[in-house]
Amino acid sequence: MTVTPENAPLLLTDDDVHDRVAAIVGPAARDGCVWLMLVDGDRRQTPVVIPIGDSPRHPETHLVAGLRDMLAHLAGQLATDAGPGACLFALERFGPRETGPADEEWARALHGAASGAGLGTVGVFLSTPDGVRRVR
Repeated sequence: MTVTPENAPLLLTDDDVHDRVAAIVGPAARDGCVWLMLVDGDRRQTPVVIPIGDSPRHPETHLVAGLRDMLAHLAGQLATDAGPGACLFALERFGPRETGPADEEWARALHGAASGAGLGTVGVFLSTPDGVRRVR
């Protein structure tokens, strides 16, 4: 059976979230991509997965502001009786498995964009050729 967002398990635990990012993004196959997955208030991933390719090594203010504005338009559609929606991010890059200063900078910026739009953050993950790990 093919797993689709409609029949996929809810993202209730850290392991659920990690496994979902590992299944969708997996080990890095390209450099400089920020992945955005949207999660509704019931912790169900929506069918929307957005890879933002050619992302700069460090977040740029105007790009993060644009992301925040786009997310703000979606916030109402992600809310359910259980609560507000959330974002799940993955940074895909080549290089070492260890989290570096640029990764931390991206994690803070992405979390800030989501919270500025009235959304939570389910997690920010790093995808390198060695696999996927949580940054925030």
